[in-house]
Amino acid sequence: MTTKLPVLRNGSIVTACDIIELIIRTNAELESLILEYGFAEAVQPSGSIAKTVLNLKRFAVQNPNHLVMTDRGERPIAAVLIDKAIQIARGDRRAESLLDKLERHLNLDGYAFAYEVVDGLLEPSHELVGFTISMPEFVALPESSSEVERLLDENSFEVARRHLNSARENITQGDWEASNSQCRTFLEALTDAIADNLFANESTGRRSGLEKRQLLAEKGFLSRDKHEFGDGNGQTFLPGLAKFLHPDGAHPGISNQHDALFRLQVVVVTARWLLKRHEVALSNRTLRTLPESMS
Repeated sequence: MTTKLPVLRNGSIVTACDIIELIIRTNAELESLILEYGFAEAVQPSGSIAKTVLNLKRFAVQNPNHLVMTDRGERPIAAVLIDKAIQIARGDRRAESLLDKLERHLNLDGYAFAYEVVDGLLEPSHELVGFTISMPEFVALPESSSEVERLLDENSFEVARRHLNSARENITQGDWEASNSQCRTFLEALTDAIADNLFANESTGRRSGLEKRQLLAEKGFLSRDKHEFGDGNGQTFLPGLAKFLHPDGAHPGISNQHDALFRLQVVVVTARWLLKRHEVALSNRTLRTLPESMS
């Protein structure tokens, strides 16, 4: 059985190439890498490291699953470039910020850095050796994210889409607080859009946020009995998630990228659940309005 791996997206590929451009010092060294992995026909040397790496970026972004023969067998070009970047950059202080950026992109793609315990002078240490899948295949968070983006686009939920994009971008830039803020704004924009789309007349007189979620509960889109929504401080899902995303005012202190990434992942999974339910509600509404001969 073949394991379906999460897709390595443009951010991870381009950042890996940026690391290669930073560390490799001569055209000869870069051309040797191109020859070793069989890129010569697709990536022509262009007289400078920067131009040749740009050609490499273009090819890899356009063909991330192009298979390359390595000493570990055939692997996709995207994975080969990321492994190469990690291999040549570890321990090099010049590449620290780019490695951090690469890790953030990999986390969003469903991967994590892989470390190996090595003996140290005084105590064991952890050495960066590559990257690995960060979650079991069945979790499929990158796939959930892609489906959320598709459903947002199909329903023209543009405001929510912008906030989700901003949350992802803030993580790649290392701005955890801004990402968390965008996650909450995205969730609010999404529930507002669903209320406006399904119950346009009633939604017009409701304020954004709580009042529109109350409308969704009144209409049965959100269940009070199943603790999906409730007024006040009751222990229900969506109000609890909103508090989790905003525990300390407008700019909650998120300690690190793992906290921020977890919040984004929870929001993406929740958004998928809401959007799929919205899809069913639209379908049911369409069926109710069809003539009997067509339904």
